Amino acid sequence: MGSLPDLTERSRSHSVRPATRTISDPHRHHAVIPQIPVGNFCKKEWLWRKSKTPTKMPQLVSNRRRESVASSLGATSVRRLITRPPQKLPKPIIIRFSLLCVASGLCSTVILPFTAFAGAEAGATPLAIMHAVAAIIAPFSPIVLQRTGTRAVVAAAHVLVGILLLAHSIATPLAILLVLYALCGLMLSPMQLALAASATSFAQAAGDELKRKVMLRRALRALKAAQDVGLVFGSSMLGLALIIWPENLLPLLQLPTRLQNYSTPGWPPSEDDLAEEDFEEMTCGASGCPDIQSLVGISLSAEGRTVVVVLWAILSFAAAALAVYGAASIPSPPPDARSIYKDPRAYLSFPMGLFIGLQQGFIYTSYIKWYGVCIGGWSEAWRALCGAGALQAIAAVTLSMAAARGRRGALAAGGAAAHASLLLALLRWRAARTDLALPTVAASAWGACAALWDVLQVGLCVGGAGWRGPWSLTLAARHAGVALACGARQCLCVRTQLAVLALALVAGLASHTVLELKMRRDQRHRT
Repeated sequence: MGSLPDLTERSRSHSVRPATRTISDPHRHHAVIPQIPVGNFCKKEWLWRKSKTPTKMPQLVSNRRRESVASSLGATSVRRLITRPPQKLPKPIIIRFSLLCVASGLCSTVILPFTAFAGAEAGATPLAIMHAVAAIIAPFSPIVLQRTGTRAVVAAAHVLVGILLLAHSIATPLAILLVLYALCGLMLSPMQLALAASATSFAQAAGDELKRKVMLRRALRALKAAQDVGLVFGSSMLGLALIIWPENLLPLLQLPTRLQNYSTPGWPPSEDDLAEEDFEEMTCGASGCPDIQSLVGISLSAEGRTVVVVLWAILSFAAAALAVYGAASIPSPPPDARSIYKDPRAYLSFPMGLFIGLQQGFIYTSYIKWYGVCIGGWSEAWRALCGAGALQAIAAVTLSMAAARGRRGALAAGGAAAHASLLLALLRWRAARTDLALPTVAASAWGACAALWDVLQVGLCVGGAGWRGPWSLTLAARHAGVALACGARQCLCVRTQLAVLALALVAGLASHTVLELKMRRDQRHRT
């Protein structure tokens, strides 16, 4: 019999193929089967088993399997995001920002009607000083905000406005009043920057970048709506005071010393005198509406003025108390000094900001005096203010939604056409007592145009990286425009002011178009 092979030996190399032939052994005289290593039994290449040498096809299959798993996981995460409710803002943040909006609205209830009242009655010289100081301090507002914080800036501004109003309720020397106007001007620009910074801080808690942009637009919209509603509320307070404490000064026209006016051929002027082309040219500056002409219609008595001013001061102090709790106590981040010189918003938004300030100063001073008080007294002027604030609030909300959907170019073109038509109408329209509805209608249309320019400029300049520096320069341009308009109330005719406004509109629209195109191009490069 033949012997069995020794299965424990592994002397043959793997490269030698197993042999099936027999070898003759002369010593034993029998056939011997060659020894087969044990490893060959384990390494048999079955057809359904993979080879050790890697090939490209299995690698592709593995990659496809990984991509399939990743895609399934991604689809699962997307489904979870869709089914999961959106992240809500913390309730304390919403409450605080709402209180800050209420405080801003109360401040507008006080400062805007008071600006119109003082600009029409006192010749707007103190207002020119206040806004000139605000324009000077505006470029340094980011530093002030970073050193003191939002809460201190907003509260201090409201307190100073209340002190200024209380000073008007008593017999205060003119020098002290001018100092108080200058102090209020010191805090106006930092307060406006602090409100915008509070809106951006409120939007940071929204989550991702897209939600932050949406919340920023909503926050700015809420602040603007609160300010416009404050203007309507303050004008309504003025109208209610005119009903409770009226003073009809028409009998004083019978005084012989005041029957003749130096600027007009006779008093009261007839409709023919009002229709003459040289009537407005002969009555320029602060004498555009003579002092005696302001006696026509209803005015506030001395007691009524004191009561209204005291109520406004109380509202200002209440706004300061709300701002202490509503504004954030954390200081603002340090300003980016490079953005002031490299950001195109710093210099391309300046002409539009100047125009916004000019038209705001004109509507609160010369327009209210010439087209309101001169026609029907303050009973006509408060309606013009109320109409401007109401339509401005509605237009600001609706136009902000339209601008968020990418219709900024169409809005700018339509606003330019509407504002140019309004300026042309005011150039040809003569103030007359027979047109009692036109001052309110024109003021409402003016408020809608003003809301449009504010929405377009704020949407471009507020938000993003390093926005505080460029926006502070824009605030400086706005306050400079208001100061120039208040100064023009003293020395320029209404027709000249309207011509300057038309030129400023052309320059502001051109710079705004260039800035819009540049911002869109930069956004496309970033994406």
